[in-house]
Amino acid sequence: MADTVVLMDIYPARELPIAGVDSDMIYTNIKSPVKMRTSKSELLEKLKALDVEVLATVGAGDIDTFVNPIKKLITDKYAI
Repeated sequence: MADTVVLMDIYPARELPIAGVDSDMIYTNIKSPVKMRTSKSELLEKLKALDVEVLATVGAGDIDTFVNPIKKLITDKYAI
């Protein structure tokens, strides 16, 4: 189980929307001790405020566009 989950809005990637499947459905079922929602525009600021040891990005669509910005944020924050 993750100590902290940061959840962005979900949306269809290459398929039609599925009725009732949204980030609220996922959020209410997350059992992690700390959970928060964020928009794409606020993601990096939310991550910056956390003490990250291990981070996994999971998703479809354009989630891969965050890999390099997150890598830079973590590298800069924890540079010795």
